[in-house]
Amino acid sequence: MPRHVVLGAGPIGRAVVTRMLAARHEVTVVTRSGTEIPGTDAVRLAGADPRLREVLEGAASLVIATNPPYPEWEKEWPPLIDNVIEQAAATGADIVLIGNLYGYAPGTSPMTSATPLAPTTRKGAVRARMWETLMDAHRAGRVRVTEIRASDYCGPESLATQGAHVGARFVDPILAGRTAYVVGEPDAPHTWTAVGDIAATVMAVLGTDVGWGRAWIVPTEPPRSLNQVAADIAAAAGLPRVRVRQYPAVLSWLMGVLVPMMRELREISYQHVEPFVSDGSDTTDLLGVTATPWNEVISSTVAAARRRQRSATTAS
Repeated sequence: MPRHVVLGAGPIGRAVVTRMLAARHEVTVVTRSGTEIPGTDAVRLAGADPRLREVLEGAASLVIATNPPYPEWEKEWPPLIDNVIEQAAATGADIVLIGNLYGYAPGTSPMTSATPLAPTTRKGAVRARMWETLMDAHRAGRVRVTEIRASDYCGPESLATQGAHVGARFVDPILAGRTAYVVGEPDAPHTWTAVGDIAATVMAVLGTDVGWGRAWIVPTEPPRSLNQVAADIAAAAGLPRVRVRQYPAVLSWLMGVLVPMMRELREISYQHVEPFVSDGSDTTDLLGVTATPWNEVISSTVAAARRRQRSATTAS
């Protein structure tokens, strides 16, 4: 029975853990806070800590599913990646990086695994350097690496964080019949990646010897604008369609001044004002991973949101 180490216990990390446990794999979860997930071993450790080597002894792989806050990327990611490579090389563990699409140039749609990285933003440059550092180690024969690239994630897991564009701050107003305010252009076509499909892609790569030394785009359903997503949510909930509006320019500016996360979002605003579309068809062709049907993603999101609302009402 293989053992895997998952760095991070957010929505994606937990989804990966769930898939691994269902496949009867042993899992160790590493977080700064020592988060405990039933069925796993919990270790309290930072990803840049050299003691990671002790955790990786005997492990088949390390899945990097953590994500430092945007303002800390340039400071935290490089030492974390360097440490992961050093410790994985010493123990023989493969490295799976959960990535995104920031490294592709604006206007590059559809983005595929063969599309060259050409970042034009600071965060995109950080992601591109991370991948190049990992690939240097792979080409040198020190470790086997892969990156699983996903667009903005969706599904019931997205409700756990306020940072998700189709998370609670988007879904809750729709279910309450209120206007949903969004960052960017509500009619721009956008790819949404189901969290469960990210985990499925990870498991597919871990189950093959051909998935290493390259990146994979997670398969998705066709792109949907935020207006379309809102209409889908309302229809699944049996509610009238609500309005979706872009945050007013003055409010966006003020939030950028007061909220560091909103300030960081300015740099990648192009992702939400023009088509931002990925194509993971080669992942389906080569690994057999298919996207969860969109109606299932929406219906499960609505059901989870209503459960959250009932729980909040009961608790109050």
